[in-house]
Amino acid sequence: MELEARSIFNMRSTGELLRMYVVLKACSITPLVKNAEALVRASRRVLGDGFTFGLMRHTFMKQFCAGAVAVSRTYSYEDEATCDKHVGIFLQAIATGAKLPGQGFAAIKVTALGNPMLLERMSAALLEIRSLFREADRDGDGFVDRAEFEALYRQLFPAASQEAMGRAFAALDLEGAGRVDIISWSHRIHLADMPGMVARIKKQGTRTRLSDSLVAAALTQEEVALAQALLGRVAKLAAAAVGTNVKLMIDAEHTYFQPAIDHTTHVLGLSYNRASPIIFNTYQAYLKGSYERMAEDMERARREGYVFAAKLVRGAYVQLERKRAAAMGYESPIWDTIEDTHSNYNKCLEAVLDQVAEHKAEVMVASHNQASIERTVSGMAARGLSPSGGGVYFGQLLGMADNLSFTLGQHGYEAFKYVPYGPIELVMPYLMRRAHENSAMTKGPGIGKELAMLRTELWRRLSHPGSSSRGAKMHAAA
Repeated sequence: MELEARSIFNMRSTGELLRMYVVLKACSITPLVKNAEALVRASRRVLGDGFTFGLMRHTFMKQFCAGAVAVSRTYSYEDEATCDKHVGIFLQAIATGAKLPGQGFAAIKVTALGNPMLLERMSAALLEIRSLFREADRDGDGFVDRAEFEALYRQLFPAASQEAMGRAFAALDLEGAGRVDIISWSHRIHLADMPGMVARIKKQGTRTRLSDSLVAAALTQEEVALAQALLGRVAKLAAAAVGTNVKLMIDAEHTYFQPAIDHTTHVLGLSYNRASPIIFNTYQAYLKGSYERMAEDMERARREGYVFAAKLVRGAYVQLERKRAAAMGYESPIWDTIEDTHSNYNKCLEAVLDQVAEHKAEVMVASHNQASIERTVSGMAARGLSPSGGGVYFGQLLGMADNLSFTLGQHGYEAFKYVPYGPIELVMPYLMRRAHENSAMTKGPGIGKELAMLRTELWRRLSHPGSSSRGAKMHAAA
């Protein structure tokens, strides 16, 4: 283990290793992590921001962030002008990614580019479109034929003529198959169509369960304009990424924003993933429906003729999602056990690796789980995928799983470090999530091995002063 530890940590100073060890050990103290937010609030109240932020800045922030050179990726909505300013910040990240050696990556949060309430409204409208499909699919065969469509249409627009219903169905059934599935349905009913549908419903005086639900969920004309402005901001970033050959990862967020984020990514994929994948959507394996969503998106990319690109993660909002579900009285979207999440991650991974092997996809395996990394490496070998240039990338967060990142890099795999940055008061939520994530990881073998390797290397250096060295290099994702 000594030779392995020396090789992996040779780029770190002894002081950095000591900080890393202390932070990771702190994350293993469950009561400390569970009450971290309350302890930070109490420290700020009693000891002041200077002491509290100073301590965090020299421990957790130095471990997990690159510094305070720009505004953090954690944003609160102020106005549309502020969202336009955020575009400039993300453009800087793309420019930084272009200057790094090898393939450049940058990550963005869509909630920084529009009102989060708008994203929630967009998500509700998109889910309503899918709900209409389920309502129309009376026999549950996964398709809506002409008769099923007309039955639904009459409930919304009872005065519609047979000719009008025929035109509406033909707009969905462009292939002339006589039926449509959810991919065609959701792709060909647009958010911008909904205000007109609502106007027709109100003009005809329709009041049914379906019409009332559609009227409540549909965007207004003003919201459609705001949604188009949001899409324009993301498209500007995508164009910059294409122009500099930087791959753009769209971060996953809370489930009540995610349908809108997925929609944005799909629209961009149609334009920017034709020749090679630039736009990467993020799939959270801790969500119960994530495999089905990813499989649907892969099929959508195949039909529309663009390259599918995914960042595969487990997920970072477990407590928030479960608390919200309990408070609002719906089933938790999170798998019940970590074993279920692991199994789903593996299922998603195998499916996307199959697509990569057929040159139909690329994937960023964003994981600190050693078993997942080993499974990916084995899967690549079995499919004849090269460690470099084969369409598979590995990503870990700055300050976490260095033993995995550097081992991958040393063996020729394309490994990246996700490098967040920003002032301490704005990155606190990010730091709290990292503490919770590391706390969960300490219960597995991966973090135990990393701590053991840290102890080994620290003992070697302290026993033999002057023996530390620095040298290895890693990719960074801006």
